Amino acid sequence: MNLYANGRTFAQAIRCCPPSGRRLPVVHVFMAGASGEFVSVTGKVDTGASRTMLNFATAGALGIDDPTSSPLLTSIARTATDEEFQYYVHLVSVRIRDDGGETIDFPLQAAFAERVTRNLFGVDWLRHLCLAVDSQAVHFLRG
Repeated sequence: MNLYANGRTFAQAIRCCPPSGRRLPVVHVFMAGASGEFVSVTGKVDTGASRTMLNFATAGALGIDDPTSSPLLTSIARTATDEEFQYYVHLVSVRIRDDGGETIDFPLQAAFAERVTRNLFGVDWLRHLCLAVDSQAVHFLRG
């Protein structure tokens, strides 16, 4: 699939429509954590966020019962309004699937924070794929 005038071609392109009634850039993906079982996760694509930030409820669904226990990393994040909060990084697997069944899988060091209410998918995803957004969908691309 060739999406750019510069001729860059991608071997995979997955169109990820937002859940019904939602506005972009909210998308629906699958993630697996400690349990190894993929579960549905909805979040907002936030290109202003350097790291994916997930809430504690999502951690529980991924089998990470206590995100504060045995993280790969613990650090402090700062919001756009200059508030600070602590987060805990755990390794998860991300699976993006289109209606035709094609998938893109990649590992991700995701942050979990009690303060986070809405899951945010940050630009750390761009280490694994390219992102294109139009008025109808988010497109995840991998060369």
